[in-house]
Amino acid sequence: AAAVTGAAGLGFFAGAGAAVAALRRQLAQTDEQGVTRSAPCLPCMPMWRMLMSGIVQLIREPLMPAPQQSSLPKGGGPPAGVRKAPPRPSHTPLRPWADPRLDQSMYVRYDPPADKRTGAIIIVVPGGNYDDCGLDCDEGQPVAQWLVGIGITAVGLKYRCVSQGHYWPAQYEDWEECARQVVAQAKSWGCDPERVGVIGFSAGGHLAAYAANCADGALRPRLQILVYPSIDTETPRKGGGIEPWYPEQGYPSADASCHRLVGPETPPAFLAGIEGDTLCPPDENTEVYMHVLKRHGVPYRYVTDETHDHGCGLRDWWSKDCGIWLREQGWALQAAED
Repeated sequence: AAAVTGAAGLGFFAGAGAAVAALRRQLAQTDEQGVTRSAPCLPCMPMWRMLMSGIVQLIREPLMPAPQQSSLPKGGGPPAGVRKAPPRPSHTPLRPWADPRLDQSMYVRYDPPADKRTGAIIIVVPGGNYDDCGLDCDEGQPVAQWLVGIGITAVGLKYRCVSQGHYWPAQYEDWEECARQVVAQAKSWGCDPERVGVIGFSAGGHLAAYAANCADGALRPRLQILVYPSIDTETPRKGGGIEPWYPEQGYPSADASCHRLVGPETPPAFLAGIEGDTLCPPDENTEVYMHVLKRHGVPYRYVTDETHDHGCGLRDWWSKDCGIWLREQGWALQAAED
């Protein structure tokens, strides 16, 4: 590499010398009396300084290798036999005019391939006790990717948090703004604005259930999927693994407990609870909600598990039954592994 660099440097110097001589000839000036003036001092000229900078850079660094040819076919697609990747997710701030240092709420859209799209949309709401929210967890992007695999467009919501001074109902306001934008743009995504649902986990399950019972008109989800959700804001009551939510600290108050909000407009629900969960005990949350749904004649399906912990995210114990339930609703394709 050093020999190649030295040869190239000598060639460059030879060419540079000829260029300098030509440049001096062009810069020579003739006044009105025909007297030739010498060219200005080259080292003082910006062009000369740029030329010298390039020479120094060439001496210091070896020549860059030639770029490698792409292994992709000329058409740009993957080689034969390679699985095709879905479209890349798109990121949208909920309030693009807001200072992102103060408002980081956003949504990320995950699209199925066009030939596998059912037209349904589900908004994914991760948990985090309303103190943390991100898609980089088992309740975020993996869930969105699972939905894409069964033909559903997924919209992952990152909402503002109480721990950052955004007291309730800021989280619901973020969900509402996200739903408003999703419904408005659904047709341009090749989707049906009449088939927008929600899935939520833990605190995100509370937000999903609250939206399913309180959102107005076209923004109300057409179905709800709640995985180990927080339903009653005053739980856990029996020495659980976390403190209940206190409204004076910015969390939802008792009147935001979702089992108190169920009515005839509440959409069908898929519920999943974990036996032994000390953060969102099913007998104080999921099962309470289930009984109220039953009392109001709202269709539901309930599955339980005894082996996983709260916060496990996407797991077969609930996702397989949920996929079947979504197909029964006419929202999903059959999963490849089914």
